[in-house]
Amino acid sequence: MQDDVTIYDLKSVITVAQEGSVSRAATRLHMSQPALSRRIHHVEAVVKVRLFFIWHGGARLTEAGKACVEEIFHVLDHYDRAARRARNAAGREAGVLEVAYSSCLCPELLTIVSDLHFERPDDPVLRMTSLHTVGIIRGVLDGQDQAGIGYLPIAYSELETRELLDEDLMLCIPARHRLFRLNLISPQDLDREPLIGVSEHALPEVHREITTYFEVLGIDLNVIAQPFTFYEAIHMVAAGRGLAMVSSGWSHLTKDGIAFRPLADKLLTMKSGVFVRRDNRTEAVNDFQNLLWTRTEKLRNERQKIRSICVTGPPEHRRANGN
Repeated sequence: MQDDVTIYDLKSVITVAQEGSVSRAATRLHMSQPALSRRIHHVEAVVKVRLFFIWHGGARLTEAGKACVEEIFHVLDHYDRAARRARNAAGREAGVLEVAYSSCLCPELLTIVSDLHFERPDDPVLRMTSLHTVGIIRGVLDGQDQAGIGYLPIAYSELETRELLDEDLMLCIPARHRLFRLNLISPQDLDREPLIGVSEHALPEVHREITTYFEVLGIDLNVIAQPFTFYEAIHMVAAGRGLAMVSSGWSHLTKDGIAFRPLADKLLTMKSGVFVRRDNRTEAVNDFQNLLWTRTEKLRNERQKIRSICVTGPPEHRRANGN
């Protein structure tokens, strides 16, 4: 039909709006300026309003054009998502399951994840990709990945999560620090201490939970750095930069000059888990979740045993005994 507007027409409108020039947009789209102008006029004819003021060397959106472009962005976003999900579905038919995982996971869990594979020859091939949390969530939402593994919580109703590990939040402390000799660290001990915090960009929801927790207690956290990984945070502590918050799964990386101590208050923990789209619970996705749950069972039991035998007496008692 002559009135049809294609995806290419919509992308042409967006490109002219972004470039502010038909000639620059034509160069970017690898097409001639007259051909691009015809596309713009065609879209204007179909929607029956003028979208651009165009003059020699420039193009500016009209008010109607601004409103139209806002909606076009949504259309193109949904189109891109649909295309990615379609390619992913084709990948599943070809026997490939795409899974993204966070590089911030504790080393033992990372080892399990990197070694995951199905046993039966007719099962799909697992293709694992390491990403930051925001990228993982986006990939699962868009259908680019069938599952993601990272730290919880995840605040998207479209996603269904299953917790794998619940680890204590610990402090990595340099040897010469006044808190080094304590077995437990109270939240009040951290008031105004130079702190290497959990990255807001790597783990936004975890960062928000920790920040809110200390704000409620009226504790002023003096965050001097937010490295992307816990490994980097531990390295900064060893260099004497400050204290670092890490999950207990990293506490086995002991080295001279640092110690790991749990918080006395056990309300703050770091939960890692697997998440999928609620509308993407295929047999292969379910099999993957069950495989991951089985492979992490031993680690989960070990973590629970450590937490159950951990002495959680009040820090005042430990100080009184010189610990």
